[in-house]
Amino acid sequence: MAALVPYAPCTTPSQRFRIEQWIPHLHERGIEVRVLPFAGPVLTRWMQSPGHVLRKASFAAAAVARRTGRIAFGRLGDVVLIHRAAALFGPPVLERLLTLRGRPLVFDFDDAIFLPHETETNRRLAWLKSPGKTGTICRLSAHVVVGNGYLAEYARGFNPRVTIVPSSIDTDRYAPRPCATGGKVVVGWMGTSSSQTYLEVFAGMLREVAALPGVEIRVISNRRPELPGVPVVWHPWSAGTEAEDVAGFDVGIMPMPDTDWARGKCALKGLQYMAMGVATVASAVGANREVIEHGRNGLLASTDAEWVASLRTLVENPELRARLGRAGRVTVEARYSMRSSAAAFAEVVRSVVERTRA
Repeated sequence: MAALVPYAPCTTPSQRFRIEQWIPHLHERGIEVRVLPFAGPVLTRWMQSPGHVLRKASFAAAAVARRTGRIAFGRLGDVVLIHRAAALFGPPVLERLLTLRGRPLVFDFDDAIFLPHETETNRRLAWLKSPGKTGTICRLSAHVVVGNGYLAEYARGFNPRVTIVPSSIDTDRYAPRPCATGGKVVVGWMGTSSSQTYLEVFAGMLREVAALPGVEIRVISNRRPELPGVPVVWHPWSAGTEAEDVAGFDVGIMPMPDTDWARGKCALKGLQYMAMGVATVASAVGANREVIEHGRNGLLASTDAEWVASLRTLVENPELRARLGRAGRVTVEARYSMRSSAAAFAEVVRSVVERTRA
C-alpha cells in the first residue's frame, strides 16, 4: 500500500501519531506500507516557517511534478492511502488520476481541513489549499477514516463508508514516570507553533494562574510563546525528548477557542498528557469531550473563570492530580493506544481489498 502523505516523515503530529506509528503494527498484520511524502525535508521545513514565498512556490511546483509522475507511472500497491490530500495545494486532480488508474483510495484526515484555515506562517499561500476538495476526495474514496465524531459527521455527507480511528499514543514510550516531590507545581503545554496561537489567546487566564503560589508555567514548542505578562519557562520542542518533557508536568493543559476549526481537532495533546499519568485540563470543545469525563479522568473548562478554578484546585490538591492522572492513563490504554488504532485501521484496509477483489 502506498501512503501519500503531505510532509517528510517524523516532522508533523498528524502523520506521526497516525500513519507513521501504525506502520510496524500494520506489517504484523500483513499490510506493507510505503510512505511517499509530497514535500521533502527542505520544503517541509520552509512550510513550517514564515517567508520564503518564492522558494516555497518553486519547490511545491517540483513536488507536484514528482507526485504526478509517481501516480501516473509508479507502483502503488493494491490500495492507496491518502492522508489529508495527495498534494498540499490545488484541486483534487491527483486523486482523480488515481481513480483512473483503478486504485481504491482510503482517505484519512484528523482536522477540519474542509474549512478555510490560515496561519501567519503561510497566509499568502492559504488560498491555494482548496479546502473544498475534501468533500470530493471523500466521494472518490472507497473508505474514509477520520479522527473523531465531528469529522465523521462531515465525511458521511459524501460517503457512507466512514470509520472513526482516533489519533493514538505509543503507551510503551508514553508511560508514567516517578513524580518529583517538592518544588513548584508545573502547569505545562506542549505543541506546535500553529496550535500555540490557541494557547496565546488564553494569556489573561494564564496570568492569573501564574500568580498562584508555587506555580510554574512551562511551554514546550518550536517557537517562543507570546504571552504578555506571563512568566513562562520555554523549552524548544524535540521529537526525541517530548515524552520526557511531558513527564516533567504536574498538570497538562489544552486550551482552545470554541470555533468550527477547533471542534475538528483531535485531542492529541490531552492524550499525550493522560498517557503519562499527568492530570489534564482541556477546553470543553470537540473531541476533548469525547475523551475526558469531567472529574473522572480529567477536567473540562469553558470560561476563564472555570480554567482558573480548575487549575487552582489541582495546584492545591496533589491527591486529586494523582487520581486524575491514573484514570487518564487507563483511558488511553483502553481506547487510544497505538496498537488498538492500528488494528482498527488494518480492518478498514482489509475490507477495501476484499470489496475490490469480490
